[in-house]
Amino acid sequence: MDRTIAFMAGAGVGAGLMYLLDPDVGRRRRARARDKAVSLANQAYDAARVVAKDASNKAQGVASGDFSTLVGGKQALKHPWRGHWSPSARALMGLAGAGLFAFGLTREAPMACVLGTLGVALAAEGVANASVDDIANLPRQAADMATDAAHRVAEGVGLAGNGHRG
Repeated sequence: MDRTIAFMAGAGVGAGLMYLLDPDVGRRRRARARDKAVSLANQAYDAARVVAKDASNKAQGVASGDFSTLVGGKQALKHPWRGHWSPSARALMGLAGAGLFAFGLTREAPMACVLGTLGVALAAEGVANASVDDIANLPRQAADMATDAAHRVAEGVGLAGNGHRG
């Protein structure tokens, strides 16, 4: 088993090097990878600045005695499942979810399953920032998208509007 994993890892590294060091298009691929890495770094920096500013504003709110700023204000306390969390709350949810998931990896079943599921759910909420209603409407939205795609395909092949059924 160890030899198989080592072989697969070596094959993957070799394929990656061939992809990047290709004499014909390797330079373009490396430039594209560099540009994407720089763009990702800039996005991460901007996100960190937004989270830091939001956390600073929340700290000022708490210092003034308004603890409801921690969860997005007094309205948010009335509707905690609404989604649309602040950037700092989303960052905390993502970190807490990742930590809970990692802690679950150190436990045995069934506790590991429970902790892992809760951790993934918290991290997903931090990333997706969706409300319970948004999640409940996903099947309907997926069905609508599939219907629209089917209509576009039917129009593309000339079946729409002339009595044929697809």
